Amino acid sequence: NAKHPRIHTGIGTSDQHVFTKIKTTREDIIVRSKQAVKWAKKHVEDVEFYAEDAGRTDNEFLAQVIEAVIAEGATVVNIPDTTGYCLPEEYGAKIKYLMENVKGIEKAIISTHCHNDLGLATANSIAGIQNGARQIECTINGLGERAGNASLEEIVMAIRTRADVLPYATQIDPKFLVRASKMV
Repeated sequence: NAKHPRIHTGIGTSDQHVFTKIKTTREDIIVRSKQAVKWAKKHVEDVEFYAEDAGRTDNEFLAQVIEAVIAEGATVVNIPDTTGYCLPEEYGAKIKYLMENVKGIEKAIISTHCHNDLGLATANSIAGIQNGARQIECTINGLGERAGNASLEEIVMAIRTRADVLPYATQIDPKFLVRASKMV
């Protein structure tokens, strides 16, 4: 009954997740990914799929997974840097690779979801939108597991302050950022 219902589903895609955590094969990951999206589509139109640990996932395999879930109807594909491993150039290149190599990518929104383990979550999120992502998942004050996630305040102000090179917009009014930050 949500105003904008969405199911967010996903699975680990890095070799560490596939072979060590889930103890399966890449082929099985693709099958499970497609099944999850297909099931979710029975309940809502808007389905977001995350490829957990995409930051450490081989780009070619990641593209195969993303292409498969878009073919099943995923409307948003989330590319998490789950362990905060990527440098901005690497993360941006990963998004660019998907934009250039996934059949049907124009049917979905690419979303970033960056963790701050190396202090690069905001920089990686910005690199993501510079290379084709259109949604940034972030948190107030950068709160999140371990070192946290990309900071909403930093992203909003980076986009506003550097409009000369970041031609994007948010619907967030920055005059409320300090109050929201203090409340959280």
